[in-house]
Amino acid sequence: MAITIDTSELKFFVKAMTLNTKKFFNSMIDYYNRLLQLHPQDATKIYMGMGEEYLNKGDYDSAIKAFNKVLSKEPENTAAMMRLGKAYLDTGMNSLAVEVLRKFLVLDTTNATAYFMLGDASYKIEENNEALSALQSAVNINPAYAEAYFKMGIIYDHKSEFDSAIEAYKKAVDINPNYAKAYQSIGLAYAGKGLRDEAVKYFKKSIAVEEKGKVS
Repeated sequence: MAITIDTSELKFFVKAMTLNTKKFFNSMIDYYNRLLQLHPQDATKIYMGMGEEYLNKGDYDSAIKAFNKVLSKEPENTAAMMRLGKAYLDTGMNSLAVEVLRKFLVLDTTNATAYFMLGDASYKIEENNEALSALQSAVNINPAYAEAYFKMGIIYDHKSEFDSAIEAYKKAVDINPNYAKAYQSIGLAYAGKGLRDEAVKYFKKSIAVEEKGKVS
């Protein structure tokens, strides 16, 4: 029979482990597990805490291992999936990010951030239609998602679909009037269409917004 553990000790345990080397880190978990017959739920909390600490320190390899450890025990742990997807995305492992985020979205179809991340990762592996579909889902869930509209604009730009790009960028600045990059991108899209005067107008707007931000 497993010993009931005071979960208030877990924070101390996680903090203590993060101060040690990776090898000692893992051996401490093994020892703690054998000694106290750690409950699976508590082990999950520990590995999630480890993953978060590693992410904060920029140690993505160790974070990925920790979140995968959670998923090896709880394959439908959506919190671990999201963090693993972000770690993959941040380290350029975009195909793996797509894989884990698709699994996440089977379990939770209401998470706009997950759709945005899937769109970003899909674009980076040149799956543009998949990316646009995911980003459209993101803005359907969260109509105020300026970054998702901006990313859609980038993809349309990449496809030389300048009118669609301009439409997406303008939605981004409607939501966030201080989105300097979006104004600049509108200018570039107009330049792609050969409309120099419109391009210059938005380049000036981008500069004005940036200058305003520096003053504030």
